[in-house]
Amino acid sequence: MLKFKGLKYNSTKNFFVFLLVSFTALQASAASLDQSNLITPQQFLGCANSNYPKIINRYKSDSIDAGRIDIQSNGDISLNDNVLISLNDGQLQASSATYLQNQNFVEDIKNGDIYHSDNYFKFLSGSLAKDSGKLKLQNGSAYLRERNLLVNYQSLIGNLGQNLRFQNASLSSCINVSKGWEIKAKSININEETERGHIEDLSLKVLDRTILKLPYLPFPATTNRLGGFLEPDLSFTSDGIDLFLPYFWVLSSKSDLTIAPRALKDRGIGFEGNFRYLTKSDSDTENYFDLLFFPKDKEFKKDHDRDDNKRWAFRIKENRSFAKFQTSIDWAKSSDSMVLLDMPSSLTNIANQRDHYLTQSVSMGMQVNNFSLSMMREGFQSLNPFINNAHIKMPELNLEYKKYGSSVSYFTRVNYANFDINKNEHLLFNNREIHQTGKRFITEIGAEALRSFRHFDVSIDGLFLHKKYNLDDKKINTQSTSIPSIKIKIASLFRSSSRDSLSLLIPEFAYQKTDYKDQSTDPIFDLHQRNLGNFNGLSTKYFFGKDRVPDTEFLLASLKWKKRIKSNSALNFQIIKKNELEESQIINSMLDKPIGKDNQIGTYLSFENQILRAFVAANYSQKRNTLNFGQTGLDIQLQETRFTFSRNFQSNIPLLNTTNELDYAEFTIERLLLGGYKFIGGISKDLDSKKNLESYFGFGYENCCLAFKFYASDKRLSKYNLLNFNSMQFNNASWDKMISIENKSRINFEFELKGLTGGNKRMNRFFSNAFSNL
Repeated sequence: MLKFKGLKYNSTKNFFVFLLVSFTALQASAASLDQSNLITPQQFLGCANSNYPKIINRYKSDSIDAGRIDIQSNGDISLNDNVLISLNDGQLQASSATYLQNQNFVEDIKNGDIYHSDNYFKFLSGSLAKDSGKLKLQNGSAYLRERNLLVNYQSLIGNLGQNLRFQNASLSSCINVSKGWEIKAKSININEETERGHIEDLSLKVLDRTILKLPYLPFPATTNRLGGFLEPDLSFTSDGIDLFLPYFWVLSSKSDLTIAPRALKDRGIGFEGNFRYLTKSDSDTENYFDLLFFPKDKEFKKDHDRDDNKRWAFRIKENRSFAKFQTSIDWAKSSDSMVLLDMPSSLTNIANQRDHYLTQSVSMGMQVNNFSLSMMREGFQSLNPFINNAHIKMPELNLEYKKYGSSVSYFTRVNYANFDINKNEHLLFNNREIHQTGKRFITEIGAEALRSFRHFDVSIDGLFLHKKYNLDDKKINTQSTSIPSIKIKIASLFRSSSRDSLSLLIPEFAYQKTDYKDQSTDPIFDLHQRNLGNFNGLSTKYFFGKDRVPDTEFLLASLKWKKRIKSNSALNFQIIKKNELEESQIINSMLDKPIGKDNQIGTYLSFENQILRAFVAANYSQKRNTLNFGQTGLDIQLQETRFTFSRNFQSNIPLLNTTNELDYAEFTIERLLLGGYKFIGGISKDLDSKKNLESYFGFGYENCCLAFKFYASDKRLSKYNLLNFNSMQFNNASWDKMISIENKSRINFEFELKGLTGGNKRMNRFFSNAFSNL
């Protein structure tokens, strides 16, 4: 596949110069390591020529047959009418031929057909050596099944299974070349041993129009992974022309490497790299090491006052297992917080443009029966220049023992963590000073008792949590805290089934209480709010982390109804009512304006069948008289059109000095048009600021041998943060400046000659960077 991206290009001459470079680059097939995206016959469905069926040779390699056989005085055999000569891995058919017994050679072949391996050769005249496979054919055509290529030629010389040279030939994977592509060339050369080919003195026609002439074009002659140059990538952005040319190495059956020199006009020259490998032959998880490096960024110093303008980022991700022992590495680092926004890549997978941090963790663990042990180092580098890197845990130790029973289960868990400062040298300012460091010890002992009655089940969960801090600053006094909690749940299940449907009714009732313990002197190391807010009603856990354990006492009742119909239709309904019996002193101490106990109601409704999928979810706070969050989505799949719409609203209670109010909507459309054309478009809008987050539209065309796609996209950074951080309230001017710098627009063009260029997963995803995938 040949791929071009850009906003505009005024020079026709330079454009075709780039086409020349692109086509003369040695194409490689960089499939995934598990070979899952290799070209398959289904990709040529509708183009595969039924005139050339796969031959199963039922004859011995020394069998010869014909309607009339004449043995001449010199021992040569003259064959006429329905000639059939068996070959190794194939057979020869012809109207007439002469077989030289002493040389095991066939000459004077007329109106011949050779089926060999997965290839087919048709010709008017020619000769063939049975032992070596050396052949010389005139005026015919060849069908190369693996890549679905049809070659018409004036002459063909070479050796079957080794090398072929077609002269004065044409090449295509299209049955009707006027609706696809065709190459006419002085010669087409294929080496079946190296699985590579090249074309000399060629002209390319697309939709029956000549668009390119080249002296030389290499191409892969197989669908397997091969080393070589991948498709060049050209973009036109606010930083000027962005060009990189990746080269692909196959290191082994379980590893490969891609290196891509990259030139970005306003920033300089650098390179990117991607190393992929499997740690087990039967594993489907790819481990990788990605790298981006620019030794000198000319624009960076203008926007950021720094003497060192090197820009780089890397990430290594690996998982290994040895019997009952496992290790994991997910470590990424960058020269500064903005490099991945400034220079986004389609090759590396360090982070996408909406990630707010890079993970830096290493862990190892083991499990023996009911006992597990793990140790890790965990930290994060902020990709938002307004946010600190927070603490680093080095090390963290976890010990756990679990015992499950039919009626009683219990566990014991011990956690030790040492917290240090993880510095960020490139913050525009500090929005929360991190100065406390030290150690934290947490012990949890829990048990669950389950009893089943005739119509319902009763479970009782008890938990005792003890935590203690040992801070590096000895002037700060802390005390150990022990916090008990209990949860009682009564649940039932009613089932109704018929020949065409199944219905489930699940009522639940729960009571939960966590005692109050003063934790105001405890530091906050790794505590942060859950993403949907602390009062969403569907969750009873307000935080990630244990630095604050809120005191709670509430009743919660829920009713779920699920119905599935035989025609693949399903209906789900859920309603939840939560009444707080006491206000939380811990949460009130963290709020500027304390609130009392709250009553909430939440609901969820969804329906789906083969055409329609729809859902709506909401949570309402009676105390605050406001909607905590609301979500709705609609997906309509018709025969030629698909619509999707979603709306998301969220209003959180601010804890830890953060707010996160979201209100945005998304809409997409895909429409199949006549003649193989397709239209697609989408928009994501921040309804609070009334700004588009992302919009795109495009057209595509595809048949069984040709595909091209053209689309434009526009991205805008929003003033809210999807990970519960309030970045903008401290420095609006700086935030607005960063948004204006990082907003990106792009026009993309993708082009594929099926059968000639290597298969690429990106071509199969119409919009790989659509906002719905971020």
